[in-house]
Amino acid sequence: MQLRFLGQAYSTDNNQIRTVATEQTARFLGQSYTPRRPVQTSNSQLGLRKYRGIAYGG
Repeated sequence: MQLRFLGQAYSTDNNQIRTVATEQTARFLGQSYTPRRPVQTSNSQLGLRKYRGIAYGG
């Protein structure tokens, strides 16, 4: 998808983050749910991120 912000064009990637359920139970607005946490990935899988022309590592 091609997007624009303040005249700068950029595109997004729909990266899927793998998660696993935790052993805890949480409650929000009267509903119980099981929080999920991301699976540990190596930095090479995350890739290099860029924001306003500055590159950031994962």
